[in-house]
Amino acid sequence: MRYLLFFILIIFSVVSSNAQSKDKPIEPPELDTIYNVVDVVPSFPGGDKAWKKYLKENMKYPKKAWWEELEADAVLEFVVRKDGSITNITNLTVNGWGFEEEAVRLLKKSGKWIPAVKNGKKVHYHAKLTFPFRLK
Repeated sequence: MRYLLFFILIIFSVVSSNAQSKDKPIEPPELDTIYNVVDVVPSFPGGDKAWKKYLKENMKYPKKAWWEELEADAVLEFVVRKDGSITNITNLTVNGWGFEEEAVRLLKKSGKWIPAVKNGKKVHYHAKLTFPFRLK
């Protein structure tokens, strides 16, 4: 009886191993690589001219800085995702006076961007942008 059970198990193992599907191999999942070098960098919809217009119409000069007649550049680092959304915003400058906070607000409010392209595909891109705060 033991031999019969052993024999049945062996036959079942051989049959089930041959019955496995011969599909193509499983593709590894796409990594969420964030690139620094791409073929086409991301851009604000409408390009530089539209970006400058957006800043002019939406930038609110920090009141304390305005009263003190201060000017500064706020530099932000962020990721433009392949869907055009902006994430991972970080201040690279610490001027105080509300410059960085206003730059972050402007960037968050800017909506979706045109994403970066590498090898014909949309990709995540690590960007850096300077926001000039000038009284003139």
